[in-house]
Amino acid sequence: MKFRNIIWCALALLALASCKEEDDTVEEFADWQNTNDTYFSRLVSDVQQGSLQKLEVIPCYTMPNEGYILSYFDYIVAEKLEQGSGKTSPLQTDSVKVHYVGRLLPSYSYPQGMIFDQSYVGTYDPDLATPTKFAVSGVVKGFSTALMRMHRGDHWRIYIPYQLGYGSGARSVIPAYSTLIFDLRLEDFWRKTQGDRE
Repeated sequence: MKFRNIIWCALALLALASCKEEDDTVEEFADWQNTNDTYFSRLVSDVQQGSLQKLEVIPCYTMPNEGYILSYFDYIVAEKLEQGSGKTSPLQTDSVKVHYVGRLLPSYSYPQGMIFDQSYVGTYDPDLATPTKFAVSGVVKGFSTALMRMHRGDHWRIYIPYQLGYGSGARSVIPAYSTLIFDLRLEDFWRKTQGDRE
């Protein structure tokens, strides 16, 4: 994706320019809120204008269907990499089994984006990777929004603004105001009320 490479290079250059004069150390996530706001609003705008045709904007599941003007940060962006064979999608009350790798936008030390969480290590291998199981309602709104649109076997890359992620507070190794990028595969899901595979 040419656009993504250009933006990531620009972000890396911004990070390189953010050195403390007194000791020449680099601030890893300098001007992070502005960097993430700019990246995500441009991404949504380019998708909506048709510049990035393989990506899709999806409104957060908590947004009303009609009569509400959405901001850039009421959406997630999804790149559908592989289509599964399933026909139904999980509900918010369901449990899912997924494989995922979560990363941040590129920074000085992490040109591909720092990995902050993952369900497998290295290259995905379906014979070796064990999916993680959790409730759809137990993750951030942007992640839930993607899951509730996916089918079994789907492989998506999703972009979640911090407003639908961890917000303005830092969390573990995730700085405040972080756009979250997940490589996500939905393996299976179950209805909570039935306990059976749907």
